[in-house]
Amino acid sequence: MIDKIDIFEIFPWNKNFEVGIELIDLQHKELVKILNKLASHLANLSTPLVLNEIFDELANYADYHFNSEEKIWKEYFKNDVWLSNHEKTHSSFISEVIKIKENKDNKSLDDVIHDIVSFLSKWLAYHILDNDKRMAKVVLSLQSGYTLEESKLIVDDLMSGSMELLINTVLTMYDSLSTRTLALMREKALRKKAEESLRQNEERWKVILEGGLENVWDFEINYDKNNSLIDEFSKNVLKINDKFSIHPSDIKFIEKDFKAHLNGETNIYSNKYRILYKDNSWSWILSRGKVVNSQNNEKIRIVGTNTDITQRELASIIYKNSSQGMFISDSNNKIISVNPAFTKITGYELKDVIGLDPKVLSSKIHDDIFYKKMWTDITLNNFWNGEIINKKKSGEIYDISLNINTVFDEKGNIDHYVALFMDITEKKKSDNLIFKHTTFDSLTNLYNRDLIKINIEEEIKKTNRSKLIFALLFIDLDHFKDVNDTLGHEIGDSLLVESSKRILSVIRETDFVGRFAGDEFVVTLSDLKDISIIEIISNKIIEKLSEPFILGKEKIYISASIGISIYPSDGKNGVELLKNAEQAMYKAKRNGRRQYHYYRKSLQIEALKRQSIVTDLYSAIELNQFEIFYQPIINLKTNKIEKAEALIRWNHPTKGLISPNDFISISEQFGLIVPIGNWVYEQVIKQIRKWKDENNINIQVSINKSPVQFKFNKNLEDWFSLLKQNNLTGKDICIEITENIVLEKEDVITNKLLEFRNNEVDISLDDFGMGYSSLSYLKKFHIDYIKIDQSFVRNLSNSSQDMILCEAMIVMAHKLNIKVIAEGIETEEQLKLLIQMGCDYGQGYFFSKPVSVKDFEKLF
Repeated sequence: MIDKIDIFEIFPWNKNFEVGIELIDLQHKELVKILNKLASHLANLSTPLVLNEIFDELANYADYHFNSEEKIWKEYFKNDVWLSNHEKTHSSFISEVIKIKENKDNKSLDDVIHDIVSFLSKWLAYHILDNDKRMAKVVLSLQSGYTLEESKLIVDDLMSGSMELLINTVLTMYDSLSTRTLALMREKALRKKAEESLRQNEERWKVILEGGLENVWDFEINYDKNNSLIDEFSKNVLKINDKFSIHPSDIKFIEKDFKAHLNGETNIYSNKYRILYKDNSWSWILSRGKVVNSQNNEKIRIVGTNTDITQRELASIIYKNSSQGMFISDSNNKIISVNPAFTKITGYELKDVIGLDPKVLSSKIHDDIFYKKMWTDITLNNFWNGEIINKKKSGEIYDISLNINTVFDEKGNIDHYVALFMDITEKKKSDNLIFKHTTFDSLTNLYNRDLIKINIEEEIKKTNRSKLIFALLFIDLDHFKDVNDTLGHEIGDSLLVESSKRILSVIRETDFVGRFAGDEFVVTLSDLKDISIIEIISNKIIEKLSEPFILGKEKIYISASIGISIYPSDGKNGVELLKNAEQAMYKAKRNGRRQYHYYRKSLQIEALKRQSIVTDLYSAIELNQFEIFYQPIINLKTNKIEKAEALIRWNHPTKGLISPNDFISISEQFGLIVPIGNWVYEQVIKQIRKWKDENNINIQVSINKSPVQFKFNKNLEDWFSLLKQNNLTGKDICIEITENIVLEKEDVITNKLLEFRNNEVDISLDDFGMGYSSLSYLKKFHIDYIKIDQSFVRNLSNSSQDMILCEAMIVMAHKLNIKVIAEGIETEEQLKLLIQMGCDYGQGYFFSKPVSVKDFEKLF
């Protein structure tokens, strides 16, 4: 019967091991389970009888599995060389297991354990990941309608390269892990065995004492000389009986030390020996005694004590031979003792560290807060455990797992501290390797499919809290298969790597990208307030992937099709979002590739509309489709037109007059606002010059400037040069900006505003009162005009709150020597109230709507 022990996984099952045939996968799992059981029992020092039972179980189940497996293979690989080769691997497995089990070379237990685990891990990895997976994939291909030869070629293609790398990675990882894990488990088993032995010895010693063997002994020197000294010693000192005896190896040392004391060669008799029990267990005894002389100074007896020192000896053995580093510090935390493993791990000998604080081992990587918390835990709980990065005597940095325990004396005062530690540097490297293997795609180093799914679920939770939306982009490379088939997998892999880099280069830092499978990638765009950013990034990805790839001597052209689903409207969970995004991607493919497609029809219609506007915007300037309208701004004291605002209109050939609200924001998103803004500026400057020359119209014209223009219009010198070329000054124009611009912290915006100021160009702040309306930036940028937003003017009346707000803004502006323009004046009552409040200028339909140049000139 096999004893119950803790089973640990020396060979953890992973989904990569599944071949796709349910029966075979179940049997593989059982084989791995038996292997793990065998490794656990080897590590736990189970008896040969138990190990033989598990070996037999492994061989029997392997034989059963092989028979089951071969029935399946024979059905599909009849008379094929793959089948005969596969059968050979089965027979070789049984032979090797029997050979290792017999251990004819009399190898050490450590070597046997390593041979077993190494062989079984290697065999299972190749058997499952290579042989069986190949056979299974052929079977699945046959079931899909391919011939045997076609299926074999397909599978050879699929399994080349990457599978060999996977197997080698798995073997390296498991070999390293298994060696360390088995060593740790064996040490744990040895420690448990020693502890159990100690417990049994204490029980036996208790029996000895209760059976008549006292701690104090009295030996008469005038013993019967017909008996040997050791027989008399055993009889009178140890009171030996049929239950125990002196360990044979120790008898000669007892006799030697005893005679030496009798002969006066030593002041005290002292000897350490073992008592051997019938079950071959033993206890350590320390005998100490001294000769007692008679009044005539004759030696008549030796009186002494027997002390059970088993616990002390075992502790000493563990201390000296443990692979864990140990050190003991006094109540002031000064090191007083170290074990050999301490020196082996740290490089420090006792003489290097005795009397020093353990911080001599510190790497200085952890801060004071870390150590303060550690000592708080030790003070409160009398122990601490965790991981620390330390530095060896050589200067090498390494990781340890550390346990510190406080030891108290009989009065409850701290006597010393005991620290046990283990170098886990290699373990952490292996853990990181495993994490990377299970987290990242080995080719592109992007997150893999499992992490993509986890990320989507995390995004869902985050979005539920923020009440925003997030988008899932399912990207498929167009014509990738053609590249792979014609230029080979090596070029194909390089193309995937470069494609992943290009995708990363255009997404935001907060976005997530992973390789889903083959030539498919997934991007999640989080914390979205509107969907415009989705289209911007999708277009950038498509444009970037459409640029030629130079791979070696090859110049390759591909493109990408993107499907988009949005949470929460397009799916309640990750599975639905992925499925719907993939469906949308196939719609993009069917529509001609090199485009994106929304899963939701309404969003797709809106996206097409925006895309159409973007396409038309690119040619609108060249085709002279834009026109400048002007809306007069009236001086409310003189009732004369002194200023005007230039407003762009788009005369689309098929869609008619398009409002700026429908194309300005789109032009900003796609970077078209800069050329459009430059065109508006040039037209306004030319028109001002023409009015002065031909119509004697001398007014200041306000030109709206987008925040995007401030960031990407690199040089304003062209603007100022155009003024000079037309014999105009900065006072002939006014730059109209919004509060969003002045709130930007970027130096480029600040510098450009100051450039306008230095060239005597007035600055007007539009929509005042709708944002932060900070007085600090009014002063900082020397604002000349503020425009009260029409939302305050619209409901203006004597008793309205808007009246109070407007008046407050006007008073404040005048205190700062800033003129005020009221927008949206539509009634005479509004006009009278604004004049009453001292407003400087007015603009609105009450005076005139924005009109063409011809109609504007008629206003004069």
